[in-house]
Amino acid sequence: MTAYVIRRILWTVPVLWAIVTITFFLMHSVPGGPFDRERELAPSVRANLERKYGLDEPLMQQYVTYLENLVQGDLGVSMRDQRPVTTVIRDGFTVSAQLGVSAFFFALIFGFTMGLVAALNHNRIGDYLGVFFATAGSSMPNFILATFLVLIFSVQLGWTDVIGWELFNPRKMILPMVSLGMLPAAYIARITRASMLEVLNQDYIRTARAKGLSEWAIILRHSVRNALVPVLTVLGPIFAVLITGSFIIETTFAINGVGRYFVSSISSRDYGVIMGTTVFFAFIVVTANLLVDLLYVVVDPRIKYR
Repeated sequence: MTAYVIRRILWTVPVLWAIVTITFFLMHSVPGGPFDRERELAPSVRANLERKYGLDEPLMQQYVTYLENLVQGDLGVSMRDQRPVTTVIRDGFTVSAQLGVSAFFFALIFGFTMGLVAALNHNRIGDYLGVFFATAGSSMPNFILATFLVLIFSVQLGWTDVIGWELFNPRKMILPMVSLGMLPAAYIARITRASMLEVLNQDYIRTARAKGLSEWAIILRHSVRNALVPVLTVLGPIFAVLITGSFIIETTFAINGVGRYFVSSISSRDYGVIMGTTVFFAFIVVTANLLVDLLYVVVDPRIKYR
């Protein structure tokens, strides 16, 4: 187990290096730059700015310099507001984490419940409703869902606010949370339903019923735990995506999270913020996948890592 964890941690180094390299060269291949304005800067001012941020050096030298700084934990400086990129990410991630964790628990609880209800009512009304929810939720983009929710609950009914995010304030939390979490909830529901149906048809479930165990004991003690393994496979990537912020939802509801900073940095060609947030997102995804792999052993002791 320890050897497996060490190997996985070591593998994160080439993965992060590949992501940094691809992002760096793609970013510099896009036309335009951080100092392009509607009103053209004076050549001397532009030259001084490029010299300040090292953009006057050859591209490979910029790449090497960035890698050297990254190894030392320096993500650079935002060219737009002169703040360290670590400060930009810290300020935005506080809000994005609150939104992401809320959306994750909504997706997990609602999706798993719907999938479980659908499986336990196979070919009955509960199953049909669960399948309808999973199909509709997975086929509707979150910005379309957000628009409908705003029109109904904010404009028509006046129950919720449209702008901003405030923890423990239902008027500001519900619409962003549901809009962000509905798609992964539908995905979790589909996987839970399929996994539960497969488990309920296993021989050991028939044996448990033949021994006279109650249906709830069979479901809670034998079925649900084994059905969780496929669900755990997708929870890591889902959590990583939600926790790092949604570009569309944060922009739609004017939430000052790291996703919104990332969108604005692309528009302004803020190289430091683009690279820093990309590295941060990649690290979160890699870490979440590692934690999910370790949780397999907790859920199913038969799984062994060597």
